[in-house]
Amino acid sequence: MFKQQWFGKTFWITLAALVGCFLLAIGVFHNVGEGIFLAVAGLGILALTIWRPEYGLLAAFAELFANSHGHLVSTEVVGFDLSLREVIFVGVMMGWIIWQIRGTKFCALTIIKNSIWIYFLPVFVAIVIGYVVGFTQNEPTKAFNDGNAYFYLAYIFPILSIKWDSIKQRQLLQVVAAAAVWVTALTIGLLYLFTHLSGEALVIIYRFIRDTRTGELTRMSGVIFRVFLQAQFSVIIFTLLIAPWLWLKEISKKTRIGLIIFLAFLIGVVLISLSRSFWVGIIVAIIPFVFLLVKVLKPSIKNFSSGVGLSITSSILAAIILAIVTLFPIPYRLGSLTDLTWLFSSRTGDLSDVAISSRWNLLPEMWEKISVAPILGSGFGEEVTFKTDDPRAREISPDGTWTTYSFEWGWLDLWLKMGILGPLAFLWLFFGLLRGLLANKNRPAWLTIGLISGLFMLYGTHIFSPYLNHPLGLGFILFLVPFLADRNPLQTLHMPSVPGLQAVLREESKHYSGALTSKS
Repeated sequence: MFKQQWFGKTFWITLAALVGCFLLAIGVFHNVGEGIFLAVAGLGILALTIWRPEYGLLAAFAELFANSHGHLVSTEVVGFDLSLREVIFVGVMMGWIIWQIRGTKFCALTIIKNSIWIYFLPVFVAIVIGYVVGFTQNEPTKAFNDGNAYFYLAYIFPILSIKWDSIKQRQLLQVVAAAAVWVTALTIGLLYLFTHLSGEALVIIYRFIRDTRTGELTRMSGVIFRVFLQAQFSVIIFTLLIAPWLWLKEISKKTRIGLIIFLAFLIGVVLISLSRSFWVGIIVAIIPFVFLLVKVLKPSIKNFSSGVGLSITSSILAAIILAIVTLFPIPYRLGSLTDLTWLFSSRTGDLSDVAISSRWNLLPEMWEKISVAPILGSGFGEEVTFKTDDPRAREISPDGTWTTYSFEWGWLDLWLKMGILGPLAFLWLFFGLLRGLLANKNRPAWLTIGLISGLFMLYGTHIFSPYLNHPLGLGFILFLVPFLADRNPLQTLHMPSVPGLQAVLREESKHYSGALTSKS
């Protein structure tokens, strides 16, 4: 059942498309082929969306969850850097508009009447405030570049115009699964290359990963590199979605063993990312994960302990996999086990490295800026000057003085640029999403646990790394919308009873092999 749920036709088509796009991106890297690739991709997405709008959205989610910044392929057009993500966005939105015009029934009224708007509306108002203040007080170009990620929320219109039945929901899940598998393979592959190759080959690979903004490869110890891709966010989301299966009694022993190994690779990616922001988000996510696991599935003490033991086994196996990849002797080994162990011990124990010290240096400067305009904010493009210990910044500014409008303190970033409404609006949206996920009674328990834990993980990660102003975080919020229960919050503005939900979800978990796991 696990294989049928996650690895159907949609998964394999998506994975093949992601691998194909990556290989083509290598072929057109920094040559005339970039423009041709983008033109063909844009026209293809446009035609796909006109035919089936949900397919265009699936393509958009696949690109989003697989590519960190959406610049896998990009080219300059009249002085503007046009990226693959932007081309897909334009293709989907234009295709959806044409689909609407060609249709016999325009669904604008259906979209407007959807109750989710009461939760998204404050966010949209905050964004407008950020732009108005930003364009009037700051440099317009910087204001646009700072806030343009929020345009991604326009996908809410085609999302709400589609009826997301169980088959389409399963397709969404398989898209995120394919993206997570691809990111996992890419991460492990980069780790292997950068611990087994040297010289010109690594220079070429590094330049491609850097220029396409796919990830960050940082030498940490000897020849051991930190392999960080922002798209590893999707790996964590996928992990939270499949981890509850460890506690399901219905799956076979063979499936459970395969799941342990599969989870080990996902956990290994999270480890080698060395992202403390991800780790904080995961800690935050564990709280609702365990709570819902106990309250909804009601495992026995033996079953609960067994699941915890299997989780620990996957974590240990993840460390073993990283060691095998790093120390594998073919073609020749450059790293050592000492380098690898030092890497994790230093990352978890050193609280004074440049990343942390720079964050703390930034904090008082941000508070001072916020105090100037706490109500309406200072708008997008507002810059803050602070002292940083980042060696890359000190190469440009020897005294460490750095001025930027991109900040690591995610919640303070919202407050600084949108005023107090910014963080409050996103907290209100959190309440609406949580409520909608809990209220949906036609969903397997494992899926409820995974989606809610993922939501907590996103909001927790945003404390130290800005993901709620990044397409990845905004995209995950949009990803949750098809799974919400559509109830009018003006009529029933209360959280559903968790005890009442338990019986329903327990019953649904017994039938997880139904519609959501039907054949692709």
